[in-house]
Amino acid sequence: MSVKNIRRRGRTRREFMGDSAKVVAAGALAGGFPHIARGSEGIRTIGLAVSIINEIQSKASEDLGFAIRGQALGYGAMFGKMLNQNDQYEVAEGYFNDMDLMIPAKVWQPIDTQRIKDWDKVTDLTKTGRLTPESNPGQGDAPFRHLWLDADGNRVEGPSRYISMLPGWHNADSLGYNPEDTGRPIESWAELFSEDFAGAVALLNAPQIGVMDAALGVEGLGIYTFKDKGNMTREEIDFLIDFLIEKKQAGHFRAFWETFGQSVNLMVSGEVVLESMWSPAVTAIKAEGIPCVYAFPKEGMRGWHGGCAISAKASGAVLDQCYEYLNWWLEGWGGAFVARQGYYMSVPENVRKYLEPEEWDYWYEGKPAAKELPDPFGTIIVPEGEIRDGGSYWDRFRNIAVWNSLMDENDYLVERWTEFLNA
Repeated sequence: MSVKNIRRRGRTRREFMGDSAKVVAAGALAGGFPHIARGSEGIRTIGLAVSIINEIQSKASEDLGFAIRGQALGYGAMFGKMLNQNDQYEVAEGYFNDMDLMIPAKVWQPIDTQRIKDWDKVTDLTKTGRLTPESNPGQGDAPFRHLWLDADGNRVEGPSRYISMLPGWHNADSLGYNPEDTGRPIESWAELFSEDFAGAVALLNAPQIGVMDAALGVEGLGIYTFKDKGNMTREEIDFLIDFLIEKKQAGHFRAFWETFGQSVNLMVSGEVVLESMWSPAVTAIKAEGIPCVYAFPKEGMRGWHGGCAISAKASGAVLDQCYEYLNWWLEGWGGAFVARQGYYMSVPENVRKYLEPEEWDYWYEGKPAAKELPDPFGTIIVPEGEIRDGGSYWDRFRNIAVWNSLMDENDYLVERWTEFLNA
C-alpha cells in the first residue's frame, strides 16, 4: 500500500498566544460565531463538540430556567478564543492539558468549591490522580497537577478551597484494530510499529497527541525510555521523530488522520488494520459492519480530561448562573448523555441515576450488555452480549501511562513533527 500523507502544520504555543485574529476567523469558518450576544439572562459557553451538543445545553436551559448558548469550535479556534477573548463567553468547557497557558494568563477565575454542591462526590481521579488506591497517576498533564489554586488564581499544592476547572467528562484512549486482519489480539503499543502491519497503520496527525502514542509504541518495543512522555526534552523528541521518519520512508504508515470521520473511514474502507483511535470511533466502525476492537495495552492507556471553567469577566447574577450550570453538569443528566457515547463523568454515582441498569453495567462496570443499547440519540449501537473493550471504568483508569499534555518544547515538537510529515 502507498502511504497517504495529509499535511497540516500544527499550531504552536507562540501562534496561540499571538494570533488571536486568525483564531477567531478560523472559528467563524468552522461554523461558530465570532461574537455571541448576551441578553439580560443566560450564559454563553464554548468548547468542543464532545460537550457542546444541542441536546445538552437545551436540557440545561430547561432545567435551570435560563438560556445556555453553546458554541462548538475546532480545537485550535476553541483554544484561541478561550485564551484571548474571555469577554466572549462565561463558561469555557476546556481541557486540563491546556492549563500551563490558561492558569498564568488568568483568563479564568478560581472556582470556589464551597459553591459546588457535589464537590465531595467528585472522584479522586482529579483530586489525587488515583481513581483507586493502587492506580497509576500517569505522566504528563494529569488533572490533579493542574487543579488546585488559591483565591487569587495562583497554583498551590492541594487540596485547597479553589480549583482551576470543575472536572467533567473524560476517557482513556488507545489503539483500534480489525481482529480479522491482524490475526491476533493487540496487547501492546509496540504493535503500532510491527512489520506485520507495514503499510496499513494510521497515526493521529496532532503533534501533541500523536507523538505520545508513538512514544508508547517505542517504549513497548524496548528501544528507548522517556523520562516523561508528556513533557519530552529536545533530545527525546529528536530520537522519536528520527525513528518515525525512518518508518515513514520505509512505507510503514498508510495515513495520518485528523478527524474522527477520517479514522472511521480508514478502517471501514480496509485501508488500515490498526491505528491510534478515539473510543467512539470503534462503535461507529462496528455500526458499519466492520469488526473493530479497542486495545487495552499492557503499558497503559493515554488519558484526557475536560471540564468547566468560568471566565474572569463573569460577575454578579451572571456568575451565579455559571455556578448553577456547573452544578447542573455534576447532577447527572449530562454525564449520562455522554456515557452513551463512551465517556465518563467525575461523579459516577449521580450519572447512574440517569442510566438504565443495563447501561450502567455495560458503560461503567464493563459487564456484557444484557440487551441492545442506544447512543444518546436513540440509535442502537451496542448489541446484546457485547463487552466493552478495556473493562470497567475503574480498570480502564487504573493504568494511565500518560495524559494529553502541552509540552515545554511544544514549538520544537511541532517543527520536528512537520519535518516528519514532509519526509
